[in-house]
Amino acid sequence: MVDTERLRVGFFALVLLVFGYLVVLIVRPFLTALLVAVLLAVLLAPVQRRLAPRVGERISAAGLVGLAVAATAAVGAVLVAAAPTGLGDLSATLEGLSVPTAAEQRVERLLGVEVPLASIVESVPRRVAELLVGDLTGLVSATTDFFLGAVLFLFVLYYLLVDGDRLVDWVGERLPFDDATTAALREDAHRTTWAVLKGHVFVAVVQGGVAGVGLLLVGLPNVLFWSAVMMVLELFPVVGVAGVLGPAALWLGFQNRLLAAAFLVVYGATAVAVVDDYLRARVVDRGSSLHSATVLVGVFGGVYAFGAVGLFYGPIVVGLFGTLVRLFDEQYVDG
Repeated sequence: MVDTERLRVGFFALVLLVFGYLVVLIVRPFLTALLVAVLLAVLLAPVQRRLAPRVGERISAAGLVGLAVAATAAVGAVLVAAAPTGLGDLSATLEGLSVPTAAEQRVERLLGVEVPLASIVESVPRRVAELLVGDLTGLVSATTDFFLGAVLFLFVLYYLLVDGDRLVDWVGERLPFDDATTAALREDAHRTTWAVLKGHVFVAVVQGGVAGVGLLLVGLPNVLFWSAVMMVLELFPVVGVAGVLGPAALWLGFQNRLLAAAFLVVYGATAVAVVDDYLRARVVDRGSSLHSATVLVGVFGGVYAFGAVGLFYGPIVVGLFGTLVRLFDEQYVDG
């Protein structure tokens, strides 16, 4: 009787593993869209809880999804309008750029070798065009995947806003933990998720804005566009606002505006860096009880594991792993 029961349990577990593997295969192509939907649902959940009793769960969820889409479209439209000469004329703009001969001579004296800066700049539009249209099949496939991912994102976000709390309760009831452990995991997951979201998004917006003030002070054009670019770059490790401030300082140097270039370098190394260090220590480290090195490892590893969304999920996963280690130690090792 015992052997028969074990055989049934083993067969049931095997069936679960097989179907779990099939679900992974189905979800994997749209993993990024699903992860982004979860993050956005976490951000909008407090608003959903306030609106649902007044207008109904489904109406408030649909309104929030529409608001998110409209906000994304509006931000995109503003960036396109603020872009230098418009994104559609970017290739012509790059082709029209010319590096002054004096700049080439200055680089040659500095490095001791001739560097054809003008030809390098002029070849950029052609290289970009080759990259975009070189593989038409890949472009069509990527467009199809993007469309399907966008549709799935909208539906998943809507249903997470409507049934997200019930889904969390359902998962918690089926975890093989006692009530105290489940509650501790939920609390730590909520606190760490919000701390990481505020840390990455809020710090990126503030630091990009502060760096944009530096561009404004030295008189560079299209400050709004480049500030938005720096906000996006700040979400990526290592690159940050230096991806714009560095080339801007070099461009000022090529224009013989050495004082402005020096000011921009000093401004980035002091004001921008201080804002980054202070806000990350206040928002991420204090909110999630994660060490700065742990957050950094989570960010780098998360990018490799999940892509761009790993910027957020990496530290969250590392933080939950630390929580599990602590709970295991309290319940089993100490006992």
